Formats: sequence, structure tokens, C-alpha cells
Amino acid sequence: MKAKKWLTIITLCVSIFSLSVACIIGKDSNCISYDVSMALLGSAVLGFIMSLTEYYVEKRKAMEEFWLQSNKTLKELRKIKYLELDAPVELIKDALLEEQANDRKAKFTLLIDDSGITHKAKSTLISWFEENIPMSFNEDSDIEAELEKYYSASIKTYKDTFLRCMRSYQDAASIDLGLIDNAYGNLDFIISNHSIREYAYNDIFDKMRKFVYQFREEAYYFNLLNDGKGNFAVCASKVVDLNKLFFATKDVEAHDYVNTLVYQTAFDEIESELEKFRCKIYKAKYVPIKASPISGTMRYFGEDSETKGTDG
Repeated sequence: MKAKKWLTIITLCVSIFSLSVACIIGKDSNCISYDVSMALLGSAVLGFIMSLTEYYVEKRKAMEEFWLQSNKTLKELRKIKYLELDAPVELIKDALLEEQANDRKAKFTLLIDDSGITHKAKSTLISWFEENIPMSFNEDSDIEAELEKYYSASIKTYKDTFLRCMRSYQDAASIDLGLIDNAYGNLDFIISNHSIREYAYNDIFDKMRKFVYQFREEAYYFNLLNDGKGNFAVCASKVVDLNKLFFATKDVEAHDYVNTLVYQTAFDEIESELEKFRCKIYKAKYVPIKASPISGTMRYFGEDSETKGTDG
């Protein structure tokens, strides 16, 4: 792109210079310099026309390549997983932290009794289950044992969910920025160069690059956990923070149901900017893109909601 740009500028300058020399010498002059300048003018103008045509072709190609590489990078970023839990995240974090602390205390040989073991967070989470999760018990059921079983299964599911999210952030941290970096560097134009590059940098390229850098910083702790050197509770807190940053929920009520829709708001904004950039390439009218939810949960809140609560 830069070669076409400078070739166009050089041929234009030569054309202007040759025309100026020819005008100064004058047509009536018998000086050979006039003939040389006119010959140079003709070839320079022809070269300018050809290079200008090639320049606009290369300009479109450069913008298309940046748009294409940006979309590929955005597609990879969108693969991060939403932290989907069926209980308040703070209660789950407290329970996981308590489980981790109890496991460590149990490893000390000097601890001959359970005086250091606590179950406060566990009891709080189980109480929440009783009040909010539909469960069917009969008179022969051992409710305490059933709740203990449900709690153990839920904790395992929560751990797996956190680990799945961590792996998705680790994958996002490994995104190669080389191609999009080269594509951005190739944006070099004669007209509107500053405005186009500034828009592409601030609203598209730099945002995605910062996201990848942020994932790389957090992936350091996730990698330590994989190597058996990390702290699960700390990593879980980082997943919660990332989840708040990159996802947003919206409740939509319809026919006695509440649909909680999940959006990747940070990436939806970049997708809108990419559509604006595409419209710049093809001189098209921008039509706002409607964000699509990546997942959702359905809850029933009618009169018999206690027996019909569902997750979607």
C-alpha cells in the first residue's frame, strides 16, 4: 500500500514539475529543454493515471484485509465462556474458598480434631438451595442427606464451570495479533489517512489488542493453577471479574416468564464499529446491527412458580 501511495505522489510531483518547466520555457522557444519537459510531462501524467488507479485498488484491498483480520480476531475473542451459575456468585465463591481452606487444614497432621474446619459458607449456600431451588421430598426422604448430596454435586459443577471459563480465557490469551497488526500497519493513504487510521486504531484494533493483553495477564494465574501452583479461589475471583467486564444480562418478561438474556457487550460494540468500517470501504449506508444474545435462562414467575421454575 505504501509503495502505491508514494508512486502516485512522485508521479504527480513529476507531472507538476514538468508542466511548470514547460510553462516557464514557453512553447515558442526552440530550447530542447521544452521538448524534454513535455516528453517527461506526458510520461509522468500517464504514470500518474496508472498509479492512481492501482492506488485505489490497493486502498480497498488494504481496508478489506484489515476488516477481514479484525473479524477473525473478534471471532476468536467471542469464544470466551460465560460464567453461568444457578446460585449467587458470592455465595459460591465463599463456599469454594471454604472448601479449599478446609482441604488444606485437613492435611495438617497436627490437627487431630475438626476444630479448624468450618461449614458456615456451606450452610449458607444450602439454605439458599432450600429456598430457591425446586426440590421434591417425601416423608421418607432424608432431607439433610439429600441436601448434602445436592451441595456436593453443585460444588463439583461450579468448579467445572469455573475451569471451563479459565480454559476459554487461556485460549483467548493465545490469539496471534501478528496478522491484524500487519493489516493495520498497511493502512497508509494519501487522503484521510489520519482519520481512517485513528478510527481503525481507537475503535477496533487497540480495543481488541488490549483485550488479548488483559487475557494474557490473567492467564498467568490460570496457568499456575494448571501446574498445581495456583490458588483456585483467586482464579475464580478473576473469572468473576472478567465475566462482569465482558458480559451483560438483560431480563425480558413475557407470558409469566422472565428470560434472562446474556450479551457479549464489549464485543458487540466492536462488531458495530467493524460494520461502520465496512460501510466506509464500499461507500454504503450504515445500518445499526442488533446485538444477539449468546445464551439465556428462562424462569417462571406465575402463581405456581415454585413448582414450574425452569432453566433454559
